[in-house]
Amino acid sequence: MSAETALVTGAGGGIGAGIAAVLARRGDHVVAADLDEERAAATVAAIAAEGGSARAVRIDIADVEAAAATIARIDAETPLATVVNNAAVATSGPLVDVRPDDYDRVMGINVRGTFFAVQAALRAMLPRRRGSIVNVCSTSSFTASTSDMTVYDTSKAAVRMITQAAAKEVGRSGVRINGVAPGTLRTALTTPLLDDDGFAGLERDRIPLGRLGEPEEIGQAVAFLSSDAAAYVTGHVLVVDGGWLA
Repeated sequence: MSAETALVTGAGGGIGAGIAAVLARRGDHVVAADLDEERAAATVAAIAAEGGSARAVRIDIADVEAAAATIARIDAETPLATVVNNAAVATSGPLVDVRPDDYDRVMGINVRGTFFAVQAALRAMLPRRRGSIVNVCSTSSFTASTSDMTVYDTSKAAVRMITQAAAKEVGRSGVRINGVAPGTLRTALTTPLLDDDGFAGLERDRIPLGRLGEPEEIGQAVAFLSSDAAAYVTGHVLVVDGGWLA
């Protein structure tokens, strides 16, 4: 049996690289997609070093037409069984200081980009009546961040609704759409937002398990949601946060 193909956006580091590594270990051929193709290539090299199968592609999900064309091309070459929409950006600062271009950038990538990436994945999967889409949401999909991140929080709440509404719309097609909501991880996205004291405070005061999560732990959740073990799961957002929301 040939390997299934999984596309992971934002795979050049952090959560995306962790997801790509886990999916490769279960035997998927991973297409590591990122705006920075060199970073995606580094993810591919790490997978290859473990004996996995992967290739790198450049994708800019903010350019929805080009991204859709890329997804269609990948699917034509190697039909996609799993698409993981992970690419995202964050910004922080007081709401009263948010500029329109800051808002548009976050919404353009996190919401518009994810919406049309889901659309492109569905266009590939619906004719086959099979496939799994997993959107990376956030605990911010459910509750506001402790820091000033209103724009980011709003965008991730929208990603959660895209996940649930799309899953309901296409449920009878055989294509499942779920989400995973990571808590705070020490990644390139979060490190600029919190100093070491901030991370220590989260571990001590906010996370019942007493530690930050690891990107590959998010990958394990994605692997479950996109597997046959979750064949009766759609429209669900699986929270992986060490108990933050408990």
